[in-house]
This record gives sequence, C-alpha cells and structure tokens, in this order.
Amino acid sequence: MNLITAFLLMILTGHGTSDYVQKLFCPYENKNITLKKFRVWCKRDATNENCCSGISFLESVNVLEQGNIAVEDDGKSFTVSVKTFTQGDGVYWCGFMTEGNIIIKLAEDYFTNMRNRDTKKA
Repeated sequence: MNLITAFLLMILTGHGTSDYVQKLFCPYENKNITLKKFRVWCKRDATNENCCSGISFLESVNVLEQGNIAVEDDGKSFTVSVKTFTQGDGVYWCGFMTEGNIIIKLAEDYFTNMRNRDTKKA
C-alpha cells in the first residue's frame, strides 16, 4: 500500500476511537413510578453478583459523565446509552434506588468497550 492510500484511509476512518453506543432498556411497572426519583447505573461486582458499584442520579438528569452516558425516559421505561464503559467490560445494571438505599434492578446485560474488542481481534 502506498503512503497516499494509507494516509487517505487514516483520514476517512479516524484514529481508532469508536462512537458505537450500547444501550440498556430498563422497563418499569406502574408500582415503581414512585421510585423514579433516583435511578441507578452500575457495574455488577465480580465476586458478589448481588452487589454493584456505580452512580445514582435524579430522574431529571439525562446526561452523565461529561456526555458519555445519556438517559431517555418515555414514562414506561428508561434507556441508558453508553459510549465508553469507564469501569471496563462486565455486567451492568439499571434500576431504581429506594430511600433505604436498596437497588431495585430493572435490567442487566454484559457490555464491552469496543476499543478493547477491536484490540483483542488484532
């Protein structure tokens, strides 16, 4: 491959970062609407699957971590969209936090940073 072709490919494809957004759909029932005040986004603990570490935030907040996380709510569910997982690959939860600091998990899924996945393939 000649130098000009390599340069054009670099310009057209970017420098290796990914804007791939991963989402977690978090449906809730009417009985949980009173709990909507505090939402939770957290990574499940590797040694204790009943624990997680992350952030809780008010329902009025829809952008977190300098725009890395976006939250949308349609009144029946909220969706968490994440560009980069700052805590790394793993199982993440979304849910509500009660006044007694108990997390009601609505959904969970395994997520991975695309950069890490691309690096492993190379």
